[in-house]
Parts: sequence; C-alpha cells; structure tokens
Amino acid sequence: MNPWQAAFFGLKQIRRELTAFEIEAFFTFTATERQVIEQRRQPALKLGLALQIGFLRMSGRVLDAVRVVPAVLWRHLGEQFNVAAPDLASLRAMYGRGSTLFEHQQLACEVLDFHWLSEAQRRALSGALRLELTRTRDRAQLLIFARRWLYEHRLLIMHERSIRSTIVKARQQYEVTLAKGIHAAIDDERLAGWGKALVTPRESGVTLQSWLWAPPAKHSTRQIEELLERIATLYELGIHRHFADVPDDLLRRYARRLANRPPSIGARIKEPLRTIESAYFLRYCLLIGTDRLLLMVRRRVSDLWRHATTDANRVLIHWADLYRELLTSVAALASDTTVADTEVRDRLRSLVAEHQQRKPPTRAQLVRDHLTLEIRPVRSLLSALMILPWEATPGHPVLAAVQLLKPLYEQGARELPTTPVIDLGRV
Repeated sequence: MNPWQAAFFGLKQIRRELTAFEIEAFFTFTATERQVIEQRRQPALKLGLALQIGFLRMSGRVLDAVRVVPAVLWRHLGEQFNVAAPDLASLRAMYGRGSTLFEHQQLACEVLDFHWLSEAQRRALSGALRLELTRTRDRAQLLIFARRWLYEHRLLIMHERSIRSTIVKARQQYEVTLAKGIHAAIDDERLAGWGKALVTPRESGVTLQSWLWAPPAKHSTRQIEELLERIATLYELGIHRHFADVPDDLLRRYARRLANRPPSIGARIKEPLRTIESAYFLRYCLLIGTDRLLLMVRRRVSDLWRHATTDANRVLIHWADLYRELLTSVAALASDTTVADTEVRDRLRSLVAEHQQRKPPTRAQLVRDHLTLEIRPVRSLLSALMILPWEATPGHPVLAAVQLLKPLYEQGARELPTTPVIDLGRV
C-alpha cells in the first residue's frame, strides 16, 4: 500500500475526476484478475466486475451504486478487455438485479482477498485504536488510522458511522484503563484533594486552575518568584512523585482540555475523565512551570549581564587614555622652566615608571566588579532558586555551586568561603 492511497480509503462512489496515474494504478489488472473477469459472458458484466475490483482496490469498500463513472475510465476498461464502453443506463439496468451486484461484490472480495469484519477483528481494531490514542486524540486522524488499519488487514472498510462508534468505544476503554492506573498508584483521598484544590479560589479570587495555567507576563525577579510559588504549591500537592513515565503529549492533551473549560464547568465532568484531566493537568503544569522557570532565569541572567556590560563600557579605560595622560604630564613638565634639567630627568623617570605600573582593568573585570557591587538583584535571584531540588550528572559544577550556596543563604551569610574551588569554566 502506498501512502498517497490513504486519501481514497472509505470512498462511497467513484470520483468525477481521476488522473491517468490513478486509473492506471487502481484499474490495471493482474493475470489472475483478468481471468476471472474474462469468464463473464456479456461485455457489460465484464466491465461491471472490473469496475468493482478496481474500486475495491482503490477505496477498500465495495461499490454499492453507480451514479457517475468518468468517461476516461470507461475507455480505459474497454481498451483492456476489447469491449465498447457502455452507457450509464445499461450499467444501471444491469445492476438493477440485486443478485448481479452481490455476485460482483463477492467476486471482487475473493479476487483481492478482502473479508468482512468479524467480532474478533473488531476487538483487534479497538486495541489498535487504544494504542493510537497514546499518540493522538484527533478524531480525523483516528478515522484515517482506522481505515488504513482495515485496508492493511484486508478487511472491508465499514461505514463512517460504524468506525466513529468504534473510536468512541475505544476511547472510553482507554480512559477507563488510564483511570484505573491512576487509582492504583494514588489513593482516592489525594485524588479528591487535587480535584477540590483546582476549583478553590486563592486570596486574589482566582482559582488554582486559572492561576497555574496563566503564563508569566515578564521575566523579572517578581515573576520568577511567583513561578517558584506555583512550583512549590505543586510540590506540596505531591504531584512531582507521580506520572514521570506518562508521555508529554498525553499530559498536554488532557491538560489543555481541562484548561479550555472554566473551573466551574470542570466540576461537572464525569468520571473517569475528571480524574485523568485533574491529575494530568497538575503534572503538566509542573513540567511547563519548570521549563518556563529555566527560560526566565536565562533571560534574567542575560539582562543582568547586559546591564553590567553597558555600565562597564561607560567606565572602560583604554590604553590610549593612559598615553594621553602621560603626554599631558610630560608636556606640563617640559614647559616648567623653574625645574632644573637634572630634576626634570628624575621626574620623567618617575612619571614613566608610575604609568608603567598603571594597567587599565579589562572589560571582563569591570563586568564582574559591577555584578559584585550590584549584588542585590543577583542575590535575590539565586536565593529564590536555592529552594528547588536541582539535579544533574555527578560532579556537575553548577550542582556543586548550588550545594555550596544553599546552606550559606539559609544561614544569611554575606561572604563566600575561600577554600572550595569549583571549576565553572572560562568566564
């Protein structure tokens, strides 16, 4: 089966416009197929059976009625079997007999090895749909998947209503399985507490659900502190200990369904969907909260560094400025006629030696000095980050720095120890 063929699966009738490539792909027959078709006595019967076989190969369904058949398709079939293409009236008259239509449909299924869906195969389709539900919940995508699955297993594609009914049942079974897994891992009291907490208003009057879902407006220290408060709230609810193995796409799907509804309506959702949405919503909020925090910290650090760089550029002293000062001093000494020649030479040597000792600070030194002097925003940012349970590979320098800073901030220390050496790389 070619991927482009999926667009034809489930068609009820032949399309008005078929390209030469599509006609060649679907309505060109093998030797075995031609032998079955040639056994029909009347020319119209040959073309009718050929039409049924080609349509079944194209759509995965039998052709129940012939309303419009492109003239180019008739010519193609007529050339293959050396038969004059009939008019539509004669074909309708031929299929006026139900037995002829049924016989052609049966023969087409036997030639292409297609079968009607059995109950066991229906359960297999439901299982495949439940597996596909872990990747997508979109009904259109699930409908395409079901049709493709039926075609690949040589099963006649059902009516769209039957497929949609199977999808609904598979989704219900899938959600029941998800809810059972959640109840098996988490006690009912905690789950009830999560559902109640989501609709509980905070001091500002906003429910926890709306507060957790609202994106931060800026990346200032105040916004970072609020985001840390959200993460701390989620840790208090204990959501960090659960659903680590659940795919992010699945979490996002159910979290967005809950977020797109007002909290007042969320309380009316029936089980098991309510349990799934509440639990996955909290877990997803924790994931996006930590991701946003990392992004905001990067931007905040970039802002602090940029401001320090801008201020450092204002006070940056270049070698040209030092030489200019030296020349000014030499010119003043040379113009002073009251100084003896010997004293002038002594002063020149002293002046040159003094300027040689002067070395302007580098730009990196000025940036570090500015960050040290303007420590308040840096300290507030670091102290806010210390409360998070950071994890990294063993021996990571950032993790070592966090482990060093955390007790210092808890003690209110204002100076760093000089003994530990942490290699943070070149700055």
